[in-house]
Amino acid sequence: MTIRPITQPRRVSRLASPPRGWTRAFVRDWSLTLAVVGVYFLLRGQAGGDIQLALRVSDILIDIEKATFLFWEPTIQQVSLQAHWVQEFANGVYAYMHFPVLLAVGLWLWFRRRSEFIHMRNVMFISMAFGLVFYYLLPAAPPRLLAANGYDLGFVDTVFGGNTSINYAQPAYLLNEYAAIPSFHFGWIALASAVMWANTANSIVRGAAVALSVVMTWAIVASANHFFIDMALGGLVILVSWYVARRMERRRAAVAGAATATAE
Repeated sequence: MTIRPITQPRRVSRLASPPRGWTRAFVRDWSLTLAVVGVYFLLRGQAGGDIQLALRVSDILIDIEKATFLFWEPTIQQVSLQAHWVQEFANGVYAYMHFPVLLAVGLWLWFRRRSEFIHMRNVMFISMAFGLVFYYLLPAAPPRLLAANGYDLGFVDTVFGGNTSINYAQPAYLLNEYAAIPSFHFGWIALASAVMWANTANSIVRGAAVALSVVMTWAIVASANHFFIDMALGGLVILVSWYVARRMERRRAAVAGAATATAE
């Protein structure tokens, strides 16, 4: 009788190692992502020239919120401005948390599950197309710009209105102050939260995912950058984009599977 040694199963890290030849795939994926994001912001910066239309759209949004008892933004901002450090925190979250979070989540997801990174990227790309349609056809003024245009509803421009150490300056060709709907400051952070939740069972990571969206929602309102409806539309665009991306990915997988079966 032959006695065979008992072998222990090899432990596999929860964070999967990059596949062989990952450098080329990484560069390809991220080069495309950054290129599309750059083109998006260039196109976004050229939209929204009709300020009067943007003000009328925001006026309609305010009427809708008042009719549905959602117009709490001035009150939330006033409470948040009681302490200067709270104002600075809100400005900092709005100005600096957005893209670092997207970058960090994207990198985490790429190394953890590249196919899900590609899904997240596809959702962002599709949402950009929806966003550009809104920016060109339906510009909207953020709450912080209403007072300067004759609509004094109690909003304070904490980001560009002085009394802050936060620098949110952008090149003029990228800046579009009337691209308020849909809000991707909310929508893309909600997307990051969703993919974090969906791709781990770790309670700490899931808690961080929820906290990201909650904190960004508060910061957006406290800095008077968007209405609740702007954020709701941002979330809706992400939901639709998620659905469209999944349909496209499944169709592509089905076509690839059929081609493989035919070749065999």
